[in-house]
Amino acid sequence: MPEITRLLVANRGEIARRVVRTCDLLGVETVAVFSEPDRRAPFVDEATYAVALGGTTSAESYLDAAKVLDAARRSGADAVHPGYGFLSENAEFAEAVVAAGLVWVGPTPSSMRAMSLKVEAKRIAAASGVPLVPGAELDVDASDDALLVAAAGVGYPVLVKASAGGGGKGMRIVRTAGGLLEAVAGARREASSSFGDPTVFLERYLERSRHIEVQVFGDTHGNVVHLFERECSIQRRHQKIVEESPSPGATAVTLEAMYAASLSLARAIGYVGAGTVEFLVSGDEGAQEFFFLEMNTRLQVEHPVTEMVTGLDLVAWQLAVAGGQALPLVQEAITRKGHAVEVRLYAEDPARDFLPGSGVIADFSVRDYRTRLRVDSGVEDGSLVTPYYDPMLAKVIALGRTRTHAAQLLAGSLRTSRVTGVTTNLMSLVSILESQPFLDGDTTTAFLDEHPEVLEPTLPVEVRRLHLAACAVALLDPALADGPVGSGGVPARAARGWRNVGGVPEVVTVRYRDGARDVVAALARAWGREGPAYWICADVDPILVAAQTIPTDARFERLDGVRLESAPRWPRTELRPARLEVDGIRRALRCGVSGDRVEVDLDRWISSFTVVEPWARSEHGAGSGGPSTPVPGTVTHVAVAVGDVVAVGAALVVLEAMKMEHTIRADLDGVVAEVHVSVGQSVDAHTVVVTLTSGE
Repeated sequence: MPEITRLLVANRGEIARRVVRTCDLLGVETVAVFSEPDRRAPFVDEATYAVALGGTTSAESYLDAAKVLDAARRSGADAVHPGYGFLSENAEFAEAVVAAGLVWVGPTPSSMRAMSLKVEAKRIAAASGVPLVPGAELDVDASDDALLVAAAGVGYPVLVKASAGGGGKGMRIVRTAGGLLEAVAGARREASSSFGDPTVFLERYLERSRHIEVQVFGDTHGNVVHLFERECSIQRRHQKIVEESPSPGATAVTLEAMYAASLSLARAIGYVGAGTVEFLVSGDEGAQEFFFLEMNTRLQVEHPVTEMVTGLDLVAWQLAVAGGQALPLVQEAITRKGHAVEVRLYAEDPARDFLPGSGVIADFSVRDYRTRLRVDSGVEDGSLVTPYYDPMLAKVIALGRTRTHAAQLLAGSLRTSRVTGVTTNLMSLVSILESQPFLDGDTTTAFLDEHPEVLEPTLPVEVRRLHLAACAVALLDPALADGPVGSGGVPARAARGWRNVGGVPEVVTVRYRDGARDVVAALARAWGREGPAYWICADVDPILVAAQTIPTDARFERLDGVRLESAPRWPRTELRPARLEVDGIRRALRCGVSGDRVEVDLDRWISSFTVVEPWARSEHGAGSGGPSTPVPGTVTHVAVAVGDVVAVGAALVVLEAMKMEHTIRADLDGVVAEVHVSVGQSVDAHTVVVTLTSGE
């Protein structure tokens, strides 16, 4: 087989950068392909060559096999690496790559077909002696009664799962018969949209189980090895957000049995390349059982966990095997050392059902210590996060001597990291890593349901007070006003709310997030005989703020001796070193002001404040006019028509955004007066989808 000299990476974001990094070390040239929204993405510039695919959505670009193959031909590539997602588990694409005379960096098409449909994969696993979770297959045209009978046979709670694909797409938990039909319909829509196959099946949902997977590798010479396990139990929307190795919950006996089962399955299908066999593990100690879930015939998102504990480069292994070489190591020579933990950093709001976000990243700074801490990111300062693709920004991985050490390293890195411009799950990840249940190893698939407090971490009261103080001075001190400085050091433009009449307080109101709440604070500054004094009122009614009627009895707290040195104002929000003094005590912090936005990084917490303009519409009025879209996206289903009578919570419209489905529901009992959207329509955030009138 010819040596790989120029590799096309048929993917985007952090995995494209990850593959390019190894190729650079090996002296292999790389070709990036990109859609229009990704034209200025980091992975495009880091590859040796780049070819535009055109289009905006995944279907118009990264999922268009003909375009990708044409890019390989035009760029002179001799091999294709699919990364994960998109076309990575598409057997037809793999065959087309080989037919074009290119090297396919992945398993054989026959292996991919054997495992790509979960129903067929279960049959093969059972024949290989791998235990299965009780379940039921469903015909695409099965009647409602047949669906209900099948679910009753499996036993509730059941999990509706897409037969094709992965990543939590086309998956729903159903606890009672009343929710089954809607869940099946939604899973079929999502599976059809994501994988082009609406087939779904039912599986018993195991409460408080662990999701543990085994990394396997095979070559064309018949060798198959495992590279130990990863536990990936902490998930949101059935997508992993925390992964680690070794597993904190599986017994040694269970692990050895899982290794053997994984190798048996890989050998049964003649597996070549990187693959992962996934299991659910239930019970403790001697009563522990494991059940086959699926096999992913690709490199996993969480592969850096395995790389950290083994010291191996799995992408280099992929290239070697694709080039016809034998596996670099035999089973006995593969060892692991220490404990690795990985978290996925997303542009999303965990406190609001993981609502994905979009926008421009103003500041992306995540600490990377190389040997102990690793950052695989798809973004940098100024990167655009679009609504068209998965909202993952980066993976951050720590290697520690022990599990506790790794968690501490990772939490410390995240606490000192800065990602501004978009809402992220950063502090939620910190909260998970620092929580006692996590440190105790009580990490089942029910973790987030049992510990919802980690999704909306709140600042300690004293820390919030200091953040508000820094914000107040940054906004109200004339000496820190943005714009040029005039004669005598006096600012040429006054700070917001500045008055030249002593004793008249200057007041500015700001909005910020505190856990799941949107909070409005009033900040004031006035001159007295002893100089300026500041007051903060940390929680005022946003309606009163909008109407400029802050009550005189509002609980303002006076802060004495407040001073902020070197608070910066730049064209964009960028945190720079500053010093805050309150009551004679000085603290170092990082602060930035840009327009109406203030960022404060102090005491290992980061706050974002937005100025509320006078007479601004309050949150109570936002979204009026009917149920609206939370994010930009594409309408995939309209469940109602004009004249329909609906109850509160009824599904109205289904929106697909950032590879997730969002169901927009009725916010009152009423009648559908107008439907404003249609299937296939692209809509912006806050678009009203349906007008409802009161049933009265």
